[in-house]
Amino acid sequence: MKNAISYLAIPCFFVLCASLAHADSDAHDMIEARKHFGEKQSEYFKQMDTDNDGMVSKTEFDVAHDKHFHDMDTDGDSRLSSSEIRAGHKQNMGKIKNKRFNSADTDHDGVLSREEAKKLPRISKQFERIDTNKDGKLTSEEVDELMANKNSTRK
Repeated sequence: MKNAISYLAIPCFFVLCASLAHADSDAHDMIEARKHFGEKQSEYFKQMDTDNDGMVSKTEFDVAHDKHFHDMDTDGDSRLSSSEIRAGHKQNMGKIKNKRFNSADTDHDGVLSREEAKKLPRISKQFERIDTNKDGKLTSEEVDELMANKNSTRK
């Protein structure tokens, strides 16, 4: 009976360790996402607070959002269609991706090494899958392809 319990305890231990390691990785991603979101909120607040008084007035708020509205209103009819909103969102996500990619590319060679990719945990986790030409580096285009495939599976 003791041997049977011992034989079960060992695999259970490894399953528990693997589960904890996975949970730790997910927690790290969540912390990074919250940190990034907080940074974006702070940056956006500073952009809206044009008089630098530490407060965003209704006028400052309206001006900031009016600019976004006009940027997305590509046909100039003062109304946003769902396709204009989707296109505006896609363009904004592309800008964010480019900014994060360039920030992680510390040697500014236009590609991410494995070490540089560690600054982007979700990219780092999928490095081998994203690196379609298997050269050990990720180009912006390879990351774009991942995002396009991810978005096409959501539709």
